[in-house]
Amino acid sequence: MLGLLALILSMLALARPEVRTLTVQSVQGWLFTRLQISEAEDEQHQVLLRSFAAPATDLTPLQLTLVQAVRGKYKIAPEPLNALILEVFDLADRSALEATLILAVIGVESNYNPFANSPTGAKGLMQVIPEIHFEQFTPYGGTMAIFDPKTNLRIGVKILKECINSTGSLEEGLRLYKAGEESISQETEYISRVIGEQERLNQAILKNSKDAGAKASPSSNLSPKK
Repeated sequence: MLGLLALILSMLALARPEVRTLTVQSVQGWLFTRLQISEAEDEQHQVLLRSFAAPATDLTPLQLTLVQAVRGKYKIAPEPLNALILEVFDLADRSALEATLILAVIGVESNYNPFANSPTGAKGLMQVIPEIHFEQFTPYGGTMAIFDPKTNLRIGVKILKECINSTGSLEEGLRLYKAGEESISQETEYISRVIGEQERLNQAILKNSKDAGAKASPSSNLSPKK
């Protein structure tokens, strides 16, 4: 029975967004009935699905270092930032980009504001322009998903990776990501800001590693005297 349910849900991924949503709700209702899940438990489950937050215990020491470095500059609540860092590391692994580069682009583009909107129409954490990249949003139900942090991140990282691959270098990839082909030569300041922010984050990691190493090493003055 669960195998059949998995097949149905897989087929829904190919359906129109409105059909997919209604069918998922129906299947979910049937499943909750079979599993005797109460309305209160269902509501709690839905809240957890909607919330973009994570406890610090889910993060590695390196990730926690980046949380502190980002919080110190951008003044963000830790719980949603924890979830953002986890998502960034997952996308960094899948795209073969450095997590600190993705975080630097987010910081320069939107100051970590998932609802940021530029005069040119770029929106969300990574300032994606929905009119240009509308096809990228089809699997997520349409361009309104641009304000969902995870969706915006996934599409933004994909675009960034494509820009770097197509130009052959980080600097030119950033230039293309920011400006597009029409004004590609005008974004030198943007490139410097992103690279500078990435270096700040890398330095925070390095400093934390040195501090941890110093604490782990016994002090020379504690050596037994001869």
